[in-house]
Amino acid sequence: MSAPEEPPTIDPDKVPETLCAGRFNISVSPPLATITFTHVRPKIGSLIDEDKIVLESVVRARIVTTLDQLMAMRDVLNNIFKDNPTGATAHSGGAPKLN
Repeated sequence: MSAPEEPPTIDPDKVPETLCAGRFNISVSPPLATITFTHVRPKIGSLIDEDKIVLESVVRARIVTTLDQLMAMRDVLNNIFKDNPTGATAHSGGAPKLN
């Protein structure tokens, strides 16, 4: 029996890219994992009201996925950076089945 064909990929909501160049965390609670991404930016109150830069790490994205997907992401990242330290390429991956 062959694996089911994957459905086409669409983006009907036009989900925007979100800059997350700060710290991140991965919390595992089987069967799921939560990846939390942050971005450092100035606190708006201090910036506008006091003309003072006070930085904070703001949570910008939180993604919950299965452990299978997380391991697939690990494999894709390992393949991207194995032969190409800059990672300047595109790769796709993921668990071949819905959980």
